[in-house]
Amino acid sequence: MNAPQDHLAGPDGQGPHPERPAATPHTPDGAGETPTVPEELSNTEPETEHAWDSRRDLYRHSPGIMLGHAARIGGSLVGGDQHGVSGGQVTGDVILGGSKVEYHLGGDTEERSGEIPAAEIEALARNFTYPPAERDDGTRPDGTPPAEGRDPDATDHPGHPDATDHPDAPYDPGSPDDAAEPWQPGSPFALALAGLREHRVAILSGPATTGRRAAALMLLRAAGSRTYRSLDPALPPGRLAAELREGCGHLVADFATSPERPLREHHIRALSERLHATGSHLVLVVGPHPVVHGGPGHVPWKPPEPAALLAGHLRNKDLAGRSVDELLDLTVVRAVLAHHRPVADTARFAERVAGHARGTVSLAELGAFGHYAAERQVREWFDSGDHTLHDKAFLIALATFDEAPYPLTAELSDVLFGLLQRIENPGEPARIPVFGTSSAQRVEQALADRYQEPEETEWGPVLQTKVQFRDRLTAITLLREVWTGHPSARPALVAWLRRLADDPRPVVRTRAAATAAVMAAADLPSAMALLIRSWAADRRLRSRLAAANALALAHHLGAPHVSRILAEWCTAPDHRLRWTAVRSYALVGDAFPREALAALTEAVRGMATRGGPARGWAEELDDLAQSAAVLLLAAGQEAAADDDWDTAADLWGALPTLTRGATRDFVLRAMVHACGPTDGPAGTGRPLLLDLFGRADPKPGTDGAVLRHALAALWRSVLNDLVCTESGKNTLRQWVRGAENDRGAETALAELLPLLAVSVEDHRRLAHLLEKLRGEGDSAPPAVALRLRALLSAPYADARTPAASPSR
Repeated sequence: MNAPQDHLAGPDGQGPHPERPAATPHTPDGAGETPTVPEELSNTEPETEHAWDSRRDLYRHSPGIMLGHAARIGGSLVGGDQHGVSGGQVTGDVILGGSKVEYHLGGDTEERSGEIPAAEIEALARNFTYPPAERDDGTRPDGTPPAEGRDPDATDHPGHPDATDHPDAPYDPGSPDDAAEPWQPGSPFALALAGLREHRVAILSGPATTGRRAAALMLLRAAGSRTYRSLDPALPPGRLAAELREGCGHLVADFATSPERPLREHHIRALSERLHATGSHLVLVVGPHPVVHGGPGHVPWKPPEPAALLAGHLRNKDLAGRSVDELLDLTVVRAVLAHHRPVADTARFAERVAGHARGTVSLAELGAFGHYAAERQVREWFDSGDHTLHDKAFLIALATFDEAPYPLTAELSDVLFGLLQRIENPGEPARIPVFGTSSAQRVEQALADRYQEPEETEWGPVLQTKVQFRDRLTAITLLREVWTGHPSARPALVAWLRRLADDPRPVVRTRAAATAAVMAAADLPSAMALLIRSWAADRRLRSRLAAANALALAHHLGAPHVSRILAEWCTAPDHRLRWTAVRSYALVGDAFPREALAALTEAVRGMATRGGPARGWAEELDDLAQSAAVLLLAAGQEAAADDDWDTAADLWGALPTLTRGATRDFVLRAMVHACGPTDGPAGTGRPLLLDLFGRADPKPGTDGAVLRHALAALWRSVLNDLVCTESGKNTLRQWVRGAENDRGAETALAELLPLLAVSVEDHRRLAHLLEKLRGEGDSAPPAVALRLRALLSAPYADARTPAASPSR
């Protein structure tokens, strides 16, 4: 048996590796002579990765929702497609495939405008909710940040209201009929309305899912319009004035502006002049990044928070005597509202909440609305003719790299587009627009948001511009749909994911595995056959690690039979499958810890049935020990977090009895590996195992006491083992040095060390270690070592026993 190294290894110093004289698939630096080995045990990759580092990277680079219960998607649409609410009236823009529904009112194809019934506006007004004003610090009363766009306090803004003595008093722009205006001064609605009243024209900007069309119609109503017309958004800016009618409120929804088609100052002034002459009003609804040159500018629209929107829709519905606040407080309602989704979806959700209040919609159906809405949106995207193959490749890449840096998503979406193009049109080379649609437009079209956040790298955090879907369920839903609903795309997806799994960037490799996990949760046989099984049997470490990550995440997503697959592979004849299963237990074994530890122990016993020790035996044993250490630490962390020590006590308590026989080396290696990981980066912070000991309840008869005594027994076995003793003593030295500035760690050591000094020899060893401990350049032991030495009493009356010799 090779002795474990004295010092922590790996990029974060997480756990000691055994010394390996030959370069093997697990040698960190490839040092030493490379022996001639059978092909099954050969590997061209010299690097390895400690099991704890693999677990850390999996959690660091996986999307947050992958490890949460909300990610589990079962069944398909709940209650079928629903396209109308409140008698067919939907508050907000209805999005189909990223575009808006166009209402052609009237049969004449040459007509460039159509009447909007006043009854529709009045029905809209009954449910409309006005957004709050922003505070002086730029936040809303609910703490949310301001909408992007113009500064509402800018003095050149035509909609800037006069200051009032009371900040919450309604803003009165002068109309005698507006004494009880429901909107707040300084709110987006108030700013846009002030400009509309002054110039007769207002430009309202914002994403397509924010209910901006409904807001525009309510602006026209508040300005005094009683008849309404919708103008063709394809009209050039210079042609709009000719379509205006007298005494009418005009709406141009989804008016597209671009550098080639800007909205210029003379267009706006001509419209204002014509509108004043005819006694009419006009609201232009544009995207979140309009091209407007001069004029009064645009007002960014941001809707109220989802809870306020839902309350507005519920206030006029039959709730069977239940209050709006009571319904909003339901756990499933709060869960749905926690995801940002289109305003129209909130209107649909209000119908279901009202149905639940009346007893026609079950609580389960109500809770499934988020999945239903995400599935509906995804299917509309893929069914839409407005989305090109390039657009759909970007959506798939964004689903794979949700919450990841945008440049990564854009780069790898182009790779996927090329692969999809070969299937859809093999004779046509993929033409990728180098300077095509702007990033802002692509992100907006995908109903996503950009934000800045530090990205963890091997050199430290780096600030990155990231992208995520507004609805957190969209990414998993989209990947599931493209895998199960569009099998023609599978060859391209498989080739793309295989390429990602071999990428040098850890986040790319992890996301490839996460995508395969979604596919496994949706269709386990296909995902195993086309991706995971081939990765697991690959000679390259990166591919096998991708398989382990995929299986771990698939289990978190609710995929069936993952534990059975790991149990079979753990004793398979192919050493690559065994490695994949063993590493998977490190990543997900804490989800079924007793079963995982039993499988690892059985794998150790099974090594003897393969003909005894062979080349690579020590490395395989060490991999088993690493995985056991990681799942034991993870189970301990969960026990400490939940203050439930039963499982952790059972797991750790079973190990001392395994230090006899064929499993002895495995248990001692696992103990040494468990001493390495800390709660800080790069090996800094408190050792997790020491923290676990310190937090366990020492009261006799408790699970915590069982755990503490098991850890002490394992420590004694390590220190008394001829091979492991040096690693154990070096670990204790590091723990003592680290406790110099950590009183909690010192307290835990003060309670642990007496449990290790059972015999005279134990006492001599520990006393000598503390007395001879030196820091770099120090001539005396650190103060913490002297304090711990003073607490260490000899187990027998002969306290004059000479200290152990340095050779020990």
